[in-house]
Amino acid sequence: MPRLLLATEGGQVVTFDTDTKDHEVVFRCSADEAMMGIEIVGDHLFVASLSQIYKLSLPSFEKVDETELYDPTPDFHQMQYYDGKIYITATKLNQIWIYDEKLNLERMHQVVPPNPRRRPKYKKNYNHLNNIIRHEGKFYIGLNWLTKIQFRCSGVLVTDGELNEIERFEFGWETHDFQFIDGKRVAICATSSKGKRVKHPYRSGFFVEDELVFEHDADEAFCKGMCYDEKRIYLCGGRKMERKMRKFSSAMVFILDRNDFSLIEKYENSEIKAIKGAIIYPETS
Repeated sequence: MPRLLLATEGGQVVTFDTDTKDHEVVFRCSADEAMMGIEIVGDHLFVASLSQIYKLSLPSFEKVDETELYDPTPDFHQMQYYDGKIYITATKLNQIWIYDEKLNLERMHQVVPPNPRRRPKYKKNYNHLNNIIRHEGKFYIGLNWLTKIQFRCSGVLVTDGELNEIERFEFGWETHDFQFIDGKRVAICATSSKGKRVKHPYRSGFFVEDELVFEHDADEAFCKGMCYDEKRIYLCGGRKMERKMRKFSSAMVFILDRNDFSLIEKYENSEIKAIKGAIIYPETS
């Protein structure tokens, strides 16, 4: 079983052995905020807190470079690397920011909000962009909110290689980490606290095409990060707590069989804080 690299609450990057459960904090950010996006590029690791991106050397995890600490925060979420560029969701602004490998900001792309006649506005007119991936020449951007009605349906924005919009389609609810596995569209479906007055099924788990194929207790955990190897899928998050207490939330990992999506193991560790992003840590690193 592989090692994972986890971006967690408390501004930490943690290595986690899925077999032995050994773990180690290998980096802490300078800002007191959650780590979110995480991506390996050659012998470097790029990791983002809500307000800053860091470039680390592997396997030492020594800091090589960093962006400025943005204020106000762009609320960075997930990132991916393609053709020499880092693509990251700037969630509060409803934008995609694009950097080169030296962390020079090259472009800020505006995503049209749910109400295109009004300017984007955090919590009022935005899609709560979660992640961006490229698949078969197109970009797919995860939208927590597909429409003007929040806490209802999620969706995905499809663009061409230059981020020109092609279409949007509905997909799950409160989705995180939209990806393709074995040619199928997948994502984590989560459920916010009952105080949010959710307008979708009060269910959480792993969503494949139009079906929740694995379900966990929606009141127990809130998952945000997903990665997989040849045999298993790892849904990573934290024990569900009120927002003001989330920095104390323990990490939770649901390990699924990649073939039938059955639960192999559920793991919780209070020494690791709630997980916001997860990737496989290659054996060569």
